[in-house]
Amino acid sequence: MPPAYGACEPIVERNLRDLSRSSSALDQNTPLIIRRRVTTYLIPKRYIFSAVCFTACCVAVSFNMNLSIAIVSMVKHDKSPLPGQAEKVSWGANIESVALGAVYYGQLVSFIPGGRMAELYGGKRMIIICTLISSLATLLLPITALWNAYAFIVMRIIVGVGTGPIIPIVFYMLSRWIPEHERGFHASFILSGYGIGSFLAVIVSGAMCGTTFLGGWPSVFYVGALSGILWCCLCAYFMYEIPDIHPRISEEEFFTIVSATGMNKKERIQSIPWKQMVLSVPLWALAIGFFGQFWLLGFFSTVHASYMGSVLHLPIAKNGILSCLPHLLRAFATCLASYPIDLLLKRQTVSVGFVRKGATVINTVVSCGAFIAITFVGHDVAATTVLFILGGVLGEFVTFGVCLAGVDIAPNLSGTVSGILNIVGVFPFFIIPALVGWMTHFQSTFEEWQKVFYTTVAIVSISTLIFVVFGDLKPQSWGVATTENTKSSCDRETEPKAVENLA
Repeated sequence: MPPAYGACEPIVERNLRDLSRSSSALDQNTPLIIRRRVTTYLIPKRYIFSAVCFTACCVAVSFNMNLSIAIVSMVKHDKSPLPGQAEKVSWGANIESVALGAVYYGQLVSFIPGGRMAELYGGKRMIIICTLISSLATLLLPITALWNAYAFIVMRIIVGVGTGPIIPIVFYMLSRWIPEHERGFHASFILSGYGIGSFLAVIVSGAMCGTTFLGGWPSVFYVGALSGILWCCLCAYFMYEIPDIHPRISEEEFFTIVSATGMNKKERIQSIPWKQMVLSVPLWALAIGFFGQFWLLGFFSTVHASYMGSVLHLPIAKNGILSCLPHLLRAFATCLASYPIDLLLKRQTVSVGFVRKGATVINTVVSCGAFIAITFVGHDVAATTVLFILGGVLGEFVTFGVCLAGVDIAPNLSGTVSGILNIVGVFPFFIIPALVGWMTHFQSTFEEWQKVFYTTVAIVSISTLIFVVFGDLKPQSWGVATTENTKSSCDRETEPKAVENLA
């Protein structure tokens, strides 16, 4: 009798004891599909999976952003700490800038290894380990800050090592839990955790820094670390690696997922086909398109507020609110837009490739059109704000475009591919501030900033054109599991025994 796919002996004994199957249904090419209870639960388990991933993004972005708020209160400038607040540190501007950017260096080195380890050892296990690493490193930040600035920077790098793989892991598990025609909504909902998490991190961290709770600014890190540890406990209980091992999933939902994804078996590609990937034109086209789309996101995250403050001279409080608006609004807008997009895929009205490329083109046309229009409205604050919000809100169409494309072209290597794409996507966040400084000569004039807008339009438009012309969103041979390049996640020796116990 052939071995069962995706069924380890402990799982069989616990979950499948009373279930039956027909032995005649098994052959060399047919995975084991177990009949489950017909019970319909109030909340489908794939929605619980998405909710857990959403909160993971909220926690991860809070780890990344909490220092940007706390550093105002923790570094000595011209004010002494209030009674009951912790001592402040004496750092120069160079140390501050390195500390703020250290988390991104940690992410750069962990994107690919984190995604690959999720493929090899399981996404649930790795996302808990990564969040726990970031939580423990965050817990040590107040202590290291008061002890040594360089030790603090090392801890921030470790925080980045933990938060970096979150998205590659999430997209790897997304390919196993979410049917293709539902991925638009679930991906947009999960990624909205970054926008909402950023907003909450700014509000909560700012409020805590002004109190004497746990010394003021240290409480930002202590509470953040505690939230990460609590999340790990919730994830351990609510998240399962694949639908096949979930003890409380209904038969209807199980077959809905399996029939759409084929992921009732835990297959993994044993070795990464680097040569085939390097020679893959669709992967290169996707990487270039990814760079261009994340250039837009990088603009809104790094220099948008600088333009509003230095060129339009908005007060800092008003500037902060207006800078947050695009992030918040696009989180809700993409969830609404995901429904018609998923409906088109469900009815097979259009192909997946058409949706991915179409969303990328819409994002490019609207955002670049908004940037060009900004160069004509001059110092009109109201018009500029509306155009920025329009470009920022529709900028989240990147979710339906290049973000999900990695799952499409390499379903069994989606963790690794997502890690590669995230490395490509993080470079604009480093390049844009330096490029803006060089192009504007650090002068806050509208004329100098016009060059920045036109450069952005050129980069995004060219990268989108390359993606649309050369991109192929069909599963690539190197990214699909075959009998020659795969191995079950379960140990081979236990699989035959598991089947015998069911016979």
